[in-house]
Amino acid sequence: MTPPERYSALDHVGFTVSDVGASVDFYSMMLGYPPLLRKVWEVEYVATIVGYPGLKMDVAMFNLPSGSLLELIEYLEPDAGRVDMETYNVGNAHLCLTTEDIHADFERLRGHVEFRHPTPVEIPWGPYAGGWAAYIRDPDGITIELLQAPHAGAQLEEASA
Repeated sequence: MTPPERYSALDHVGFTVSDVGASVDFYSMMLGYPPLLRKVWEVEYVATIVGYPGLKMDVAMFNLPSGSLLELIEYLEPDAGRVDMETYNVGNAHLCLTTEDIHADFERLRGHVEFRHPTPVEIPWGPYAGGWAAYIRDPDGITIELLQAPHAGAQLEEASA
């Protein structure tokens, strides 16, 4: 039985960054296009939503595949802190982008990103068996997964059996 849908779409994924300019350069290089929007926001309704009176932030937004957005935020006020970005830490997230040719992407990104392993890794079991994956890091240590799915796509039914 399929559970009822509570939400209709994924609008955006947001990450806090230390230098939105450096992040714009990185993501423009990685994605192959510039941000859709880049603006400093200092508006009360956003401060109310996030709970930071006097909020001021520098924001860049990129189109992502499937119509969602990537939002990069540098908090100018209040002063931002740093957290340990290792993916095993509770609360850390990652962005997964699918690709048709992970090996070509690896070569294109070599020298520009931190790879967690020197080559893409073949996936031997699970829902993506037969595919390839790699973790990379952006300038702030945010994890980005590149996934070349198997030709038949993810096999989630078999994985849950």
